[in-house]
Amino acid sequence: MKKLLIGLLIFLVVGCTLSDKKDYVNEQEVFSFANDINTDITINKYTIYGRFFNLEGETDINSNLTLVLKNNDKEIEYPIYREENKTKFTTNEKINDGINLESIEEGTYVVLLKSNEEYYNLKDASGKNYKELEYYTITCNKKNYKITISFENILDKSYLILTCKETKLPNDIYDIVIDPGHGGVDVGAISGKYKESTINLEYSLLLKEELESLGLKIKLTRNGDTDIYNYGEKGRVSIPYKSKAKLLLSIHLNSANLNVGNGGIEVYIPSNSNLNFAKSIASQVVENTSTIYSKNSSCRVEKGVYLRTLTKSDLEELENDAKKDGYTPYERATTNSTYYYMLRETGGVVTGAYIDGRNPKKPGNPYYNSNHGCESYLVELGYLSSSTNLNILLSEKEKYVEAIVEAIKEELKNGC
Repeated sequence: MKKLLIGLLIFLVVGCTLSDKKDYVNEQEVFSFANDINTDITINKYTIYGRFFNLEGETDINSNLTLVLKNNDKEIEYPIYREENKTKFTTNEKINDGINLESIEEGTYVVLLKSNEEYYNLKDASGKNYKELEYYTITCNKKNYKITISFENILDKSYLILTCKETKLPNDIYDIVIDPGHGGVDVGAISGKYKESTINLEYSLLLKEELESLGLKIKLTRNGDTDIYNYGEKGRVSIPYKSKAKLLLSIHLNSANLNVGNGGIEVYIPSNSNLNFAKSIASQVVENTSTIYSKNSSCRVEKGVYLRTLTKSDLEELENDAKKDGYTPYERATTNSTYYYMLRETGGVVTGAYIDGRNPKKPGNPYYNSNHGCESYLVELGYLSSSTNLNILLSEKEKYVEAIVEAIKEELKNGC
């Protein structure tokens, strides 16, 4: 019976290879270990954030769990995190950690959980009608790989299948999005004749040029002094989703009425982030330019790294706006929500995006409920309101950009 089952499965899989447009499995990677898989374990979320695939779920199994990508040729294990005596589990502790898709070897895999040498299939209970996840690796040595992740029915049973194949990068897919803050009538901060929007664009164009010289494919949210909506299908927050970018850097300049001394750099992160990349950007800038770490202590979590979340006052303002415009306040908005929309709204469900279009007077984020988001950072390069900092910002553009490029190269080295 077992031989018959495997034979039928091979026939089905090979048949799918010849006829299924998705071409998930080929005859060299036959799923011949189907009978070794035990009962299902429920997952309620599976996502990609930046370069990282993760899932979370619940199980009563008390022994150690690992996640495995398995086919007939190899088995790759990843850690599972859970609190002691808790049923919930996840593959990451921070949103920008987990299973690095840049490290996946070409092939087709079944995504399983493993405990004491026994394998468990995954049952999708997300209830969110997630679409197939589609990821394109960062351009490296002029090569790209396409990774697809979705639940597929094989022999009347559903399995989570991950496929990685070399591909030509589509024209509308990018590695990194750079967002020059403000633009058009929205000039941002001003100091004399200097406008934040203009300097942001100058830095962004130079950064794009330097990164493209490394072979990376870069998208700008704007490439001129133009107006751009924050939301809607053509808005700022939609561009990272459409381009399937792995990283987004939103370039800004600070200003304050208070005495900020010599200013300094501030890198803002989304809630529950690993700080390493943000720390690297800040430290590279401080080490390679004449600027300093900002002395601003509000929302600071590390030197040069900041996390701003919604306050109770912010939530009251959101509720008042909802009451005035006649819609229900956003349920997802809490004091744990990231304040800056370019960090919160570009990560979908991972970062708690909540601008869902319920406000009849404003466009929403069409991708607020997406399970595929972009890893995003807001970089406040310095303070226009500090004459010392302004002079550095104007005279050391190349040094700033070189420092950011070095941080990006260091961050992506494992992908290449």
